Amino acid sequence: MNAELRPRRGTAERVTGAIWGAIVAATGGLLIAALSGFRIDLELFAIIALVALGAWLLFSALASASRQNRRERAAVATETPAPEPAPEPTSEQEPAPDPEPEDRKDP
Repeated sequence: MNAELRPRRGTAERVTGAIWGAIVAATGGLLIAALSGFRIDLELFAIIALVALGAWLLFSALASASRQNRRERAAVATETPAPEPAPEPTSEQEPAPDPEPEDRKDP
């Protein structure tokens, strides 16, 4: 028995597997229909298949890019804490000293 742990498959991997399953099932269905005597316009089927695959490629690229942007934003948010607002001066606090001039010469 192998004790090696593998990370859980992501959503994109599961959906990709489902798409491949749909492609194989559609191809099998077309072959069964063609061998049963139905007339199938293969050119129209090829056009529809290419459009569907192209749309899938665009969708998966956009989903991957948005997921990557979310990860980058989350990483930046955890690395740099939000700056704390400066306290407002009150009459009880001493006023901040004036900055020293740069051309000052100490004796």
